[in-house]
Amino acid sequence: MPTGRLHDRAVNSIVNGELTQEIFPCRCVIGEDHIEGPDSVDHEEESEDNSFAGAEEIWLSSGMDEDYDFR
Repeated sequence: MPTGRLHDRAVNSIVNGELTQEIFPCRCVIGEDHIEGPDSVDHEEESEDNSFAGAEEIWLSSGMDEDYDFR
């Protein structure tokens, strides 16, 4: 089986909701460093209970316009 030059293989995984990365030596035919697995953690959209500070004030100061309702 052909092999490439020695390089790093990074493996991303999600553990307890956090992105982790482990590095392993690799000799695959790619021949250069590469990353496998997810590249980011997808977070669900925040619920209304977790709106940012000041959202209520923005909504009230914009005449309670639905286009500015960030609550």
